[in-house]
Amino acid sequence: MNLNLDSLIDLPDGLRPPDPGSPPARILAATRGLLAAHGPAGISMRAVAAAAGVNQAMIHYYFHSKDRLLDVLIGQEILQILRDVAAGLAGTERSAELFVQHPLRLLDALRRDPVRMRMLRLVLAAEPDRLRRVIRQLGQHGILGFASAMRELADRLRASGELADVEPESVLLFLLASAYGLVFMAPVASEVTGFQLEDDDHWRRHRHNLEVLLRSGVLAPGKAWPC
Repeated sequence: MNLNLDSLIDLPDGLRPPDPGSPPARILAATRGLLAAHGPAGISMRAVAAAAGVNQAMIHYYFHSKDRLLDVLIGQEILQILRDVAAGLAGTERSAELFVQHPLRLLDALRRDPVRMRMLRLVLAAEPDRLRRVIRQLGQHGILGFASAMRELADRLRASGELADVEPESVLLFLLASAYGLVFMAPVASEVTGFQLEDDDHWRRHRHNLEVLLRSGVLAPGKAWPC
């Protein structure tokens, strides 16, 4: 019983990251920094061109429009997050342990890159439909494919008695809320509880407690899973 992530590896040409140092890569890197600093509405093609050291015509040549540029950037960020998570799950993709480690590894990946975390938070706050559109554009090569593979594995593990006897859809929603929810609600969490996601000590304590809660919530009762 393993998680099939072939769709994250065999990417079509249009979804593969550009070569490092190439003009498209420099344009995406410049846009990334500006997006994290100013949000979608605060970006202009002129500012991107200046930050990337290219002329605006080159941006139009590779990406056609600001709208398309932002979509490509966000898609690349999502794919990189999934690759990081998949790498962290190596060795657990055949067992129910995957459903404990997935949100933990996802939060680890996001915490390692504060620019990415801020960028996605601003995009979700300002343009949630854009994020939904990019997820649809990535199709089975992105979050939809990852979720589909996890749903199939959850069905099998539930039938074998390794996962809690709840519908796989609810398991996925619980995992999404545990991981992405904390990232996007971190400012509120800080105000309500004083928790700082960026603080290493705060995160170590919360990560341990979150692992305990995840094991209690998604693994089958009575299983002697290590903690």
